[in-house]
Amino acid sequence: KHALRAPPPLQAAMELGDLGLLESELRKWTTDVLPDRFGDCKGVVEAVIKLARERLVTWRGVQLTLKDILKEVEHLPVNTVLLMEHCQRLFRTLKEAQLTKLDIGRSNPGAIERVCEVLTAWQERAMCHSNKVHRLIVRKVVNCSQLGSFDFTDLEICLRLVDRAEFGSEVFLSRAQAIVEDESTHPKDLRGLLGHVETMLFFLKYSKSEDLKLTYTEFRKQASKLDGFVAGYLSKSEREYGPGCELVRLTPGQGLLGGDEVAQVLEQIRRRPFDASDCLGLFRDIFYHWAVVMRSKFELLVLPHHTQVVCLLVFRYFLEAKLGGTDPRALIAQVGTGEGKSMIIAALAIFVVVALGKKAHIVVDDETLLERDFGTFKPLFDIFRVPTGKGGTRCLSAVLCVSEERLAAEQGRPGLATRLDPEADICYCEAKHVQSYYASIARGEKRDFEGYEERVLILDEVDALIIDEEPNEAFVYPNTDLSRMATKVAMCLSAGASSEEIAASVGNRHPAAERLVREMSKEWARGRQLKTGEDFVYSREMGRYCSLHSGRANPKDWSLALECRNFQDDLCSDILFQERLFVMSRPRVFRKYHRILGLSGSIGSEAERRYLRDTYRAAFFEVPPFLKTCHGSPFHEAVPVGLGNQRRAVYVEATPEAQLARLAEVALEARERVPVLVIARDRAQADHLVDRLRAAACSRGLGGLSDDLVRSLSRTLYETDPQQWKENLNRSTQPLGDGASGGKSWRVTVTDPRGGRGTDYRVDDHGVDNRGGLLLIPTAVPTSQRDWRQYLGRTARQDRRGQFCVVLCAADYASLQAKYGQPLPNSAGLEAIESIISWGDREAAERIRGSAALYNSGVRVNELCEEVFSRHPHLLHEPVSRERLVDICQRLRWMSVHEVDLAFASIRGVNPANVPSEARDLGRPVEPSPGRNREPKARLTLATTGTGASVSLPSVSVAVTSTPKMGPQDLLHPHGPPKVVMFCLDWSLSMMSQDTGTSLSRFATCQACVQRILTEQVMDQDLVGCVVFGASVETVVPLTPKGLGHGRISPCIASLQAQTLGGTCFFDAVLQCIQQLGLPGLAPVGAPRWLVCLTDGDDLGSRRENARGEQVCKMLEVGMPANLNMIMITVGRLKETNLRVIDCWVDQVSAAGGFARHLSERNATAIQQSFEEVAECLASDVGGATEC
Repeated sequence: KHALRAPPPLQAAMELGDLGLLESELRKWTTDVLPDRFGDCKGVVEAVIKLARERLVTWRGVQLTLKDILKEVEHLPVNTVLLMEHCQRLFRTLKEAQLTKLDIGRSNPGAIERVCEVLTAWQERAMCHSNKVHRLIVRKVVNCSQLGSFDFTDLEICLRLVDRAEFGSEVFLSRAQAIVEDESTHPKDLRGLLGHVETMLFFLKYSKSEDLKLTYTEFRKQASKLDGFVAGYLSKSEREYGPGCELVRLTPGQGLLGGDEVAQVLEQIRRRPFDASDCLGLFRDIFYHWAVVMRSKFELLVLPHHTQVVCLLVFRYFLEAKLGGTDPRALIAQVGTGEGKSMIIAALAIFVVVALGKKAHIVVDDETLLERDFGTFKPLFDIFRVPTGKGGTRCLSAVLCVSEERLAAEQGRPGLATRLDPEADICYCEAKHVQSYYASIARGEKRDFEGYEERVLILDEVDALIIDEEPNEAFVYPNTDLSRMATKVAMCLSAGASSEEIAASVGNRHPAAERLVREMSKEWARGRQLKTGEDFVYSREMGRYCSLHSGRANPKDWSLALECRNFQDDLCSDILFQERLFVMSRPRVFRKYHRILGLSGSIGSEAERRYLRDTYRAAFFEVPPFLKTCHGSPFHEAVPVGLGNQRRAVYVEATPEAQLARLAEVALEARERVPVLVIARDRAQADHLVDRLRAAACSRGLGGLSDDLVRSLSRTLYETDPQQWKENLNRSTQPLGDGASGGKSWRVTVTDPRGGRGTDYRVDDHGVDNRGGLLLIPTAVPTSQRDWRQYLGRTARQDRRGQFCVVLCAADYASLQAKYGQPLPNSAGLEAIESIISWGDREAAERIRGSAALYNSGVRVNELCEEVFSRHPHLLHEPVSRERLVDICQRLRWMSVHEVDLAFASIRGVNPANVPSEARDLGRPVEPSPGRNREPKARLTLATTGTGASVSLPSVSVAVTSTPKMGPQDLLHPHGPPKVVMFCLDWSLSMMSQDTGTSLSRFATCQACVQRILTEQVMDQDLVGCVVFGASVETVVPLTPKGLGHGRISPCIASLQAQTLGGTCFFDAVLQCIQQLGLPGLAPVGAPRWLVCLTDGDDLGSRRENARGEQVCKMLEVGMPANLNMIMITVGRLKETNLRVIDCWVDQVSAAGGFARHLSERNATAIQQSFEEVAECLASDVGGATEC
């Protein structure tokens, strides 16, 4: 009873956040020893008292900090920057009080009022047009009890959004005031709501100058390149919705802001024509209800642009058309940023559901934009009802796909799901959820793959459709029997068992036993290489490691390597073994939809358009910018501007140092007039440029300002300090300092390619607009037209001007120049930009051609996997049939369509001839190594990461999870970080022997095998080297990027001849190779280094100090190159002592976490087979995807 009565006053004081009350209550508990009357509850009471005392200490510290700051600003600083720093400290103290649950208003009422006064004084100085709304925002924020993620930068952004003179901005300020005064509006929502009001007023500003006739004139400018069907849709639109049939007819003097005026316009929208059929139909209802929703929220009128209406009509005619053999199945519109694309998508989704009776999957591959769009249009979706077919209706259902963490954090919020809901009418999702939906069908009991005909796919950006490298996705499934066997193998590996002991532990009765041992041995070594914080993190909930996907733990990701790592670190006692049983062709799954509707800022190059046309039967059209359809309105695009000493718009410098000097010259000169945004080649260069530009600013006498003058917006900063990143973005287009000295100067902001896409750089200063607008300085032009268009879209937003000046380094494009035999132009025009993009177009075309065979093989495997899963599911439980299916899924990339059919025909009960196919047989995507007499195993490609993930892994949601995270900044390494491959070959006299069982000598056989590996398994960005040894050691090919040395590496290796001298300096050659592989700066951190050696005899001739391989052992012990992997091939009978030396090296590399193997062959006929084993050991396609 006493325990129930005594603690509550303390708890109440803590809950109320009342410092004085807590102090008063704690005075009643001065003794450290509690009376016996609390009995068994004594411990509970002690815990409450301890917590209260700790809380008191924390609160006193917060209050003391607040008092100190307020004392410092009793006399407000004259300097605005200094005053802002005090305000930032005050804001942090307010946030700290909230985090510790201290109610400052209750504990010290006068302090809150004083904080408001200080913040208001700062905003009056910092803003150009201090007004009532500013003061309301300050007071709302200071008095908010839970600011959450809202910080001082957010406050400043909101204040700048309303920084307008009251005369001339009455409408905006009145709407902004209503939003701020609304008690239901949380500070975190202010920025988005105020931005909405600004955008709505911008479009209303030009509504009366919009002309439908001019709109069709702009549409017709593309007539020569339009598909005939699309041209017909546009003509039909002009006939049915031509001038005189406008949704709303506005007169020059008509008002659009007053309540009665808005009501009249809404009535026009709603009223259907009496004398003619209404071509708008359902769209009229959508426009009306959307206008009503926005009016209720903002007291403003929202009207669709003529361009939006025409675009929607074209899509409508396309959706209603009956498909013929050559009719388009996909229609893609190019719609610029800020042209109302999200509204078009929402309207199309409602039309698909209500008018066509189908369901819509909307793909937005940006989590922030996805949530924003769904939240914006959910009130509109909730208004509509769906016909049920019997005269009745039901509510339209809309769902947003989110992560499991987000769903758990927002329990109870309607409309959220972790995957596509098959019953929902509209699903907003990412591309991975579309894949997951297909995976759920493949895993389900019904396995009905035909339901897509009742669904329409709508894409915001068409990047997901253009699959020019890895078009297939493999799904993995658990195998209980193999999991038990894998656990036995893991126990053997932990105990250091020999390969014979490992094989004996699982026996050979199961058809997958040999494969399981091979994969477990490989992934066991790979698991040791995984790095915490990069490849995986520990999950407390699961009690084991989870892979990292896009920086977040994903417990549904699976890889055998991570399973092994969990076992190695005693976080699990069993291995979950999963295997590939199903291959999905992503283009084929997209084609299953009834129709595909795409809206994209840029459709891409001609090669990409041709791919979309051939793969999806796509047609295209462009939606003209809204301002081009308005009489007398200013429409601007980013224009090149001549800057620097040579007054050029494009500079091409020979070296990085020259590029940096030119960049500093251009940027630091231009920032005297306008804000400058530098878009670096990648995040590493962005970080480097920030330091160097600050140094350059110091050398120009700007040392005290350099840190503020040059600011970073790189992804590195975003990941380490997101608050600072947000502040830098806010400051990027603001004047430097407080402008008290008169003329304005501006900042130089450095971002990476991530900041060149989708980030809004707001420019409000009219003086900047008069001087050309925000200046972009890209230091690398992306090879993708879509990316370049995105870069230019960072400036010249809405009706503002924009400009760019490009500063390139020719060395960044050396591989492309060598590849296409064309130097990068260094003229004063835009020829360099055009060349880079044209190279990119050619590369895109090559990638598309290069993936065509793999695409077709994937389509055929997908078709036949569906056949097995839907019609012969019992085969999945038969070990032999299942193993054959696994084998097909693992070696898909080495099989032609015909070979796929033959392989499936070997599965009992499956007849590929009865399964129709869309696939064309273009041969094998990749040719397996020659000389194989047995059925190929899962063929492998060289690993591309230090942690061992394979180039060929198509992982989207799950894969070998050790693959380093890639971002859009990786312009020069699109296939992942480069790997390093060093071949060390014996060319002594004995290698001339003609005993390989072929017409080739031992050495010629090695040459042929190496050449094939270079052709099929080494990318242009990978480094390749070759050392040969006999009586001496010679580096015939120093480590060189394949793309740069492609013209000489292959001829050099082909021209080698075995030596006529005796001697085999094998140990010295290995030492030299390891030294070269360990050179600093050779390749990016994490890049794998592979050493592949072949010798056909004992060492004879190495230096005395290395005669027994001692120096190699020492180097591997104290100076082993990072991420070293080693494969040693020995041919013939070597001395036992030499074999032990080689085995010792292998053990050293394995112990360090690398992959290492010694392939000992009795005679030369096995050389080809050994190189095949090299390929199989280097990587294996064993990963795959599960549902996201």
